[in-house]
Amino acid sequence: MKARVKNGQVQIYRSLPSEFTKEDGSVILNFRNANEETLESAGFYNVVKPSFNPQTQTKGGLYFDQDNSIVTYDVTDIDFSQEVAIIGEDGEPTGETEKRYKIADIKASKIAEIKSKAGKLLEPTDWQVIRKAERDIDIDTDVATERAGILTEADRLEAEVNAKKSYKTALQYNVQFFPSEEEII
Repeated sequence: MKARVKNGQVQIYRSLPSEFTKEDGSVILNFRNANEETLESAGFYNVVKPSFNPQTQTKGGLYFDQDNSIVTYDVTDIDFSQEVAIIGEDGEPTGETEKRYKIADIKASKIAEIKSKAGKLLEPTDWQVIRKAERDIDIDTDVATERAGILTEADRLEAEVNAKKSYKTALQYNVQFFPSEEEII
């Protein structure tokens, strides 16, 4: 994808025109196949999408990066300490403020994710627990051991989430039960 910078404005082109008239009136035929030097002389530059973490950063508007001769997006870090006005029941500001990003909210979300994943891991053997409760038939030893491991891991993950001190670190926490095959090797 290309973008043209003209009078400080950036216009995106999904495909280049087949011919292009320069400001001096000259026409470039077969403009789509022109080399980079010709394109840049006409104000057309590559659009480069920056890598960024959407959890902790925002992608802003397009701008021309003159040092690198590209058009790219501005990336900024989210201000997790930002405060917002509290609105009362009457729809008017109360004069008080609160943090926009509350660590308790993200921790609750992560803990809910842990509980959900633990539940899915326990689900295949729930029938043995129900059988034990209803008919007093013992749970297989290997199943009891596996379930205890899942519950212990869930408790460990929950403690890790609760230990997070900032919204950003809690937000970036990856809930993963037991190491994956790639991590073991």
